[in-house]
Amino acid sequence: MQPAVAAGRTWRSSSCSALFKPLLILGTVFLLGAAANAQMDFTRIYGTEDRAVPMPALVGSLGQKDATALQELVDYIKAVNITSWQGMQASGTLTDGSGNPDPATLTILNGDHFRLDVQTPNGQRSIRISGSYGKRLEADGKSYFMPAATAKAGLLAFPRLLASTFPSATASFIDQGQVQINGALLHRITVEESAFPGETAARDVNVTDLYFDPSTHLLLKSASAVQLDPADRERYLIVIAYSDYQYVGGSLIPFTYSQSLNGQQQWTLQLNQPNLQPPVDASYFQF
Repeated sequence: MQPAVAAGRTWRSSSCSALFKPLLILGTVFLLGAAANAQMDFTRIYGTEDRAVPMPALVGSLGQKDATALQELVDYIKAVNITSWQGMQASGTLTDGSGNPDPATLTILNGDHFRLDVQTPNGQRSIRISGSYGKRLEADGKSYFMPAATAKAGLLAFPRLLASTFPSATASFIDQGQVQINGALLHRITVEESAFPGETAARDVNVTDLYFDPSTHLLLKSASAVQLDPADRERYLIVIAYSDYQYVGGSLIPFTYSQSLNGQQQWTLQLNQPNLQPPVDASYFQF
């Protein structure tokens, strides 16, 4: 495949226990204690959110890249008008599934460093991800590691799309065609990435489906099949919805993020005045 160039970028072919499971969700991980205490079976769909979204699954071989999928990525970058992505930092409010709001700060560096701090009545909770390494700190001071493939998914999907190194030589970027999701026709692209170089075992591969509006080319949803606990090989469906796109310095950024777990609404994060040049370095994403 010839390298495709768009917006100044070149795509190169070379390149816990059950009690804590509900707290390990795709990084943000701040779910209700009641759900944890009930030890609900999250292998089933209990809620009505995102029931039309299929569970992502491995569909190709690592390194496969479809020209039509790459074109959708090119169109997305043009739509959001971000040619030199550094990251983002913004304050906001995280509202849980019961409607309880807490102050929150989201920070992103490049496409693979994430930090979310939430100030709860019991103290601060924090999740920090650097590439395939993720860790959560609870208000009681206890910390927990995330499975590598789950950390690889990141807190949100869109920063990876903007990184100059995406998709890597070993990542798959596969066109799944257009699908109907809740009455809307969306373009589904599957991303498959190894948590670590050279690892090809299914447990070490993150699979995420990206859903783009075929008219605006904006990312509207991402769906990942992730582990919630390193000791549990079961995969769970995490869906993030991206909405309220607004211009920040000429670039379109989603200000609202909403997550569901196996059909249950978990939280909504509303941001305020994002800064696209965060004054942080890699050490900010470590405990």
